[in-house]
Amino acid sequence: MGLLTRLKMGLVLTKDSLLVMRHNPKLFLFPIVSGVAGLAFLVVFLGVTFGLMAVTPEGGALVGLFLIYLVLTFVSSFFTAGLVHQTREVLAGNEASLKQGLGAAWEVKGPLFVWSLIAATVGLVINAIENSDSRIARTFGLIFGLAWTVMTFFVIPSIVFEKSSATGMFKDSAGTFKQTWGETPISLAGINIVSFLVVLPFALPGVYLFSIGVVLGGAALVLTGILLSFLVGQTLQGVVKTTLYLYAKEGKRPAEFDDVDFDGLARDSPGSTARSRPSYGGFQ
Repeated sequence: MGLLTRLKMGLVLTKDSLLVMRHNPKLFLFPIVSGVAGLAFLVVFLGVTFGLMAVTPEGGALVGLFLIYLVLTFVSSFFTAGLVHQTREVLAGNEASLKQGLGAAWEVKGPLFVWSLIAATVGLVINAIENSDSRIARTFGLIFGLAWTVMTFFVIPSIVFEKSSATGMFKDSAGTFKQTWGETPISLAGINIVSFLVVLPFALPGVYLFSIGVVLGGAALVLTGILLSFLVGQTLQGVVKTTLYLYAKEGKRPAEFDDVDFDGLARDSPGSTARSRPSYGGFQ
């Protein structure tokens, strides 16, 4: 399949995922609760971190930073797992449920913690490289960070739906990305564009208010835009990755995506025939 076709499919996927979100507003509960839980943890934990820094400034700061990375990653992964699970329920025609989603995430809390531990460690390494004084190191950190993002994009669906092991989750995620090598990056770009468009109507008047001295009003508008952008972006990403993962794995085509020519993707793929339907994945 040509790059332009994959580009179109990625953009259409993003658009249709917005419709899924619009028709199922309960999906927004997962990033909302995740954000509240993350902020609550930070408020409580920062005092402990400052205490560690007072005792051992360098070691305490490093331990505190790692624990913050670990817990925030786990909180985010846990609620993303619930969102992914309930997105599948929504695409199957059921109503979204926060309780059921969190119950499903609790069932895989062990693999989610292992993933969070690995992701927090890698995140610290990438952060250290990107903050290096070496331009080459910073460039390498940027490339490695992008590669890590796309390689692990489907880790959470793999954990939720396949109950994958520590090694299996990476192999499964990388394999799914290989099947959706064009659609996934374009969908990620579409998510970023949507997030930007959400914040823009708040940021522009906010900056104007700043310029005329209305600091509190400007800050309130900008903060509102950032929060809404985060909410929409996180929910949209969960819907997109779930839809891509389920089709790649099960060949399912949700009713919300009738305008996406999944069968055309299969026909246009190398090695496939016009009448054949892939038994494993549709983006080949």
